[in-house]
Amino acid sequence: MKDGKVQAYALNGRGLVGGNFQLDYPSVGATETLLMAACMADGTTILSNVAREPEVVDLARFLTKSGACVEGAGSNKFVIKGKSHLHGCKCTIAPDRIEAGTFMLAAAITRSFISISLVIPSQVSCLMQKLLAAGCKIRQCSHDTLDVSAVSQCGENLRGFEVKTGPFPGFPTDLQPQTMALLTTCNGLSPVEESVFEKRMAHGHVNELRKLGAKIQVCASSALVFGKDNRSGLSGSCLAATDLRGGISLVLAALAAEGATEISGVAHIDRGYENVDTKIHMLGADIKRLTAPASS
Repeated sequence: MKDGKVQAYALNGRGLVGGNFQLDYPSVGATETLLMAACMADGTTILSNVAREPEVVDLARFLTKSGACVEGAGSNKFVIKGKSHLHGCKCTIAPDRIEAGTFMLAAAITRSFISISLVIPSQVSCLMQKLLAAGCKIRQCSHDTLDVSAVSQCGENLRGFEVKTGPFPGFPTDLQPQTMALLTTCNGLSPVEESVFEKRMAHGHVNELRKLGAKIQVCASSALVFGKDNRSGLSGSCLAATDLRGGISLVLAALAAEGATEISGVAHIDRGYENVDTKIHMLGADIKRLTAPASS
């Protein structure tokens, strides 16, 4: 560490060399970092207990098209034979499953209908199951299009459900805050357990949701959400986004709340949702950005 920066060097004089690595936890970031390093390391690298998230598989596909030798994408083990160089390629990035899931939850929390494309249904199957159990209707119109409807039938409200996050194919931790926002508007008690991002419950979205009138009890990495009889139980307030996923959860809650809500710190949201205010406005929401987005 020097001047607040991490500096790393290969001290053997010949660059990185392959080896065997077993991750203590299937971290997406650690898996992707080791995978990229191994592609141009000398020799063969075996990575065990790796993340299986679609983003990791997509990275492996890109590296392979660039000339890397990567085996095991989608499993819990990679075998990588290092190459001396890679080359350019054409590669289409897979749709963002977290953005798709966020808009599915937007349909649910506003008791509306949204058609979402492009989306890979198998990558959001965990969320689909929860929304179906809550009372939403979901129809796959094509291989990359989902219709999500939470329009109330005969005054019936959505039902709460249990959430426990986990590595893929488990429930994504990056959809937990948005799902918690939805649960504040559903009938019954909904337990939420965060087992991936240990400090996520301590981030600001729980306290900010409470400012809207939500009742949430937190103990360590678990929470109990006390749902409302109807979504009008939330009331607008002044909120602050302190991180990406927690920030967008406040936007979803604001869409369902009575009255106006002002959210500061939206630069956090912009990191993961391009033109989100424009997209939501096009769906019919009354939303306005008060300051210009920060330039990238």
